[in-house]
Amino acid sequence: MCYHADEVVRKEREGKDGPEAIGPIVREIISRLGLKELTLSSRIFEIWDTVVGSSIALHARPYSFRDGILTVNVDSSVWLAQLERYRKRQIRDKLNNHLPHPLVKRVVFRFGELTFPVEK
Repeated sequence: MCYHADEVVRKEREGKDGPEAIGPIVREIISRLGLKELTLSSRIFEIWDTVVGSSIALHARPYSFRDGILTVNVDSSVWLAQLERYRKRQIRDKLNNHLPHPLVKRVVFRFGELTFPVEK
């Protein structure tokens, strides 16, 4: 099902007279469009370095997050094996502990190019 912001506002306004507070309307739009989950999932990329520590962050970077699956690019087969065998569950649990509610169901490590956040 797809919602558009104008539909949500129109439905919220039906049968109401006069001005209303915008906060509840905005929260409803964010909820219906799935933007809350999108915002939370982007948080995974922001907290990565803090959660995994600098040594892992130098060799493994989050690549994508979709349907509860976090795909992480790793720069060498040695790190890939280490993370896959010994750190997978720990990383998932630590990420979920830093979020308002658990989002990461599974972590998938793969060999790939690392992208680092741009310094501001």
